[in-house]
Amino acid sequence: MAKKKKKTVLGTIITVAVIAAVIWMKVQEVRDGQTRDGELRDESVTIPDPKEGSMGIPPASNTAKSNTTKPDTAQPKFRTVSLSSNQFQIWKNCTLIDRRGNDGDSFHIQSPQGNEEIRLYYVDAPESAALTYGNGDTNHKRIGEQGIAMGRLNQHETTQVGVAAKLFTKKLLKGKKFTVVTNGERVYNSHRKYAYVIVDWKGQQRYLHELIVAHGLGRIHTKPMTLPDNTSASRQKKSLYELKKYAQKKRYGAWGVK
Repeated sequence: MAKKKKKTVLGTIITVAVIAAVIWMKVQEVRDGQTRDGELRDESVTIPDPKEGSMGIPPASNTAKSNTTKPDTAQPKFRTVSLSSNQFQIWKNCTLIDRRGNDGDSFHIQSPQGNEEIRLYYVDAPESAALTYGNGDTNHKRIGEQGIAMGRLNQHETTQVGVAAKLFTKKLLKGKKFTVVTNGERVYNSHRKYAYVIVDWKGQQRYLHELIVAHGLGRIHTKPMTLPDNTSASRQKKSLYELKKYAQKKRYGAWGVK
């Protein structure tokens, strides 16, 4: 009888432990999702944004403060958008499909062709969370490479920049119309397609990948490509490195993390 009772107690303990483990995994999954979506930002990591008067943002209205504060007149040199090449498809009036899997450089859209997932040329925004997948693989090595490339940030700082990049892209695209330019090339034979995204930035049409670099929210990495105005990839890379220097000098994004 005592043996049977022991087995019953042991079985109950194991059942409770399994249930607790499942609940813990679900809680962690929810927290990871909230972190990636920016709902659980770590206030201990400060990621500087451009101030008024820079990045094409008009200075504040005439107040006592604005009269005594000298505006920052330095401006990043963004490339003028021109769609003169005939090697690309141009999808106008695209909209963002808001999904948890979206990131600063990769996201789902509704285009004239239907639902698509695209990946930006040239830029790699950091991962927005450190993850361990079902097969035991992780994205930790990639995060480490991203952190080193963006000022030797640690894993936590790097993923916080990734969250900021994701929110930056979401803010620019959500509820708005934008243009996607692609030649249909697949990302590593997946369903995703490499593309340029053109957005309205302070009344001007700008490339999203350039804005990400100029805000210090992504490294210059991944697939290069001739621009839609036939500008060579080498010239575009040179322009991006100038935007990176601008972000470093201003200590924007990853370059000013505290």
